Amino acid sequence: MISRSKTFNINYSAKIIDITSFRPHSNPEVNKLKCCRVDGFNIITGINSEPGLYVYFPVDCQINSEFLSSNNLFRDKELNQDKTESGLFEQNCRVRSVSLKGEKSEGFIIPVSSLQNFIKGFKVSKNDIGVDFDKIEDKILCKKYVIVHRQTNATSGKKGKKVKKEKSLHIVENQFKFHVNTTLIKKVPHAISPDSLISITEKVHGTSGISANLLCQKPLKGIKSLINSFNRFANQVLYKLGIDYKLDINKNIYMDFCSSRTVIKSKIHNPSASDGFYKVDVWEIAHNEIKKLLTEGMTIYYEIIGYLPSGGYIQKDYDYGYVPPKSEHDYRYNVNYGIRVYRITQTNSSGHVFEFSARQVQEWCKLNDIRPVIQYYYGYAKDLYPDIPVDQNWNDRFIEALSNDQNFYMEQNSPTCMNKVPHEGIVIRSEDLSINVYKLKCFKFLDKESKLLDKGESDIESES
Repeated sequence: MISRSKTFNINYSAKIIDITSFRPHSNPEVNKLKCCRVDGFNIITGINSEPGLYVYFPVDCQINSEFLSSNNLFRDKELNQDKTESGLFEQNCRVRSVSLKGEKSEGFIIPVSSLQNFIKGFKVSKNDIGVDFDKIEDKILCKKYVIVHRQTNATSGKKGKKVKKEKSLHIVENQFKFHVNTTLIKKVPHAISPDSLISITEKVHGTSGISANLLCQKPLKGIKSLINSFNRFANQVLYKLGIDYKLDINKNIYMDFCSSRTVIKSKIHNPSASDGFYKVDVWEIAHNEIKKLLTEGMTIYYEIIGYLPSGGYIQKDYDYGYVPPKSEHDYRYNVNYGIRVYRITQTNSSGHVFEFSARQVQEWCKLNDIRPVIQYYYGYAKDLYPDIPVDQNWNDRFIEALSNDQNFYMEQNSPTCMNKVPHEGIVIRSEDLSINVYKLKCFKFLDKESKLLDKGESDIESES
C-alpha cells in the first residue's frame, strides 16, 4: 500500500507512471540511451527500456538505501544484494540531474517490479497510477536530500545574554504562519488553466525572511497565573451550559518579530534561537529595516540577498548587484545586501488572513520605497502565448513555452547579478478563487546546485 508520510513533500515524492512511448536520444551518435517525458521533465534511460509501468523519482530526492540495494542500484557492488551487479547511485542515495550529449535528465525511472524487490508481495493497483507518494507500507521510500551539518552559534563558544522566561512573549494561536513550500509546476501541470489570472516573477536565490507585527501574549506568573487557570476551567463549564462568555485576564498586544523560513528568530519569542547557518543573524538585521513599515496584523515575506557582514555571499556567487562590505561594522542595506518582497498578508484579531494580490504587493512596495521581486508578466495565462491552441495539450505546451522563454531569462545567466551565474527561474502565482503559487527552475541552475551537492556543499535553505 502506497501512502504519504507526515513529512510528505510533493517536490521530492515518487510516482507510479504509465510510460507509453520512448524517443531516441537527440544525438544520433548516442545509441545506448533513449528518452521520455514524465510530469514535464525529460528523462534519459537505457536503450532496453520498454513501455509499461515505472516508478519515477525526481531530482534531489533521496531514495531508501534498502530499495537501492535490493535492486542492485549502488555503484559500489558491495552495497548491493547481488555483489556482481553495479548501478549508478552513490552512497548518499541522491537522484542527480545530468546532461548527456545535449540531452538533460531530470529524474530517475525504474520498472515498477522494483517495488516487489523492496516490499515482498507488493502489488500495484490501478488506483496507484499517477499518485504522488513517499511511503510504502511502513517504510519511507524517498525524501528530500539534505546535507546534515552541526550548526554552531555566532558567539563562538561565548555565552550570550540569557533571556528570562517570564519576559518572553508567546504569539497568539492562528496569528502567524510560515510560508508554505512552493510546488514545482511540472509536478502539477494542470494547476494553471488558460483562464487563470497569473503573475510571473523572478525567483531569486537568497534566504527566506519573514517580518510580522502580530498579536502576542505575555505569560502570567504568580497569583495571576492561578487566576487564569481557574478562568480556563470556568470557561469550559460555561461553554457546556451554553453560555458564550469568556473570562480572561491575559493582555494581548501587537508586537513585531522576525523569522527564517522555518524558525522564529526573535529572541523575545524564541530564547533558544541561534544565529544558524551563517553564524550571523541576517534575519534580525533585515527585520530592523522593515519593521518600521509594519502595521498591526501585517506579515511580510521576502528573500534576503547579497552579502553577509563578513563579506561572504548569502548564496554562493549570487551578488544581485550588491558589493561586499568594507568591514563587518560597515554593513549597509541596499548597498551590501537587500530584500525582495514576494508576499504580504493582513491578519485580524480572530486569525482570519487577508492575502494581498500580486498587484497589491507591487503597489505597496512602490508606495513604501521597498523592492519587490521583479514582475515579468501579469494577466491571463492564455494571453501570454496566444499562438498555443486551447485544447487538451495546452498545459504541457504552456509549461514547455515557459521553460524556454528568454523574456523570463530561462536557461540564461541571472539578469541582476554581476557574477555570471545561472538564473534560478520563475514563480507563477495563480489568483483564481484561491491563491496558489508554483515554481519553475532552470535546468542550468539545478545542474549547478547538483554539482555543489556533489562536493558536499549546501545552502541555508536546504541545511538540516
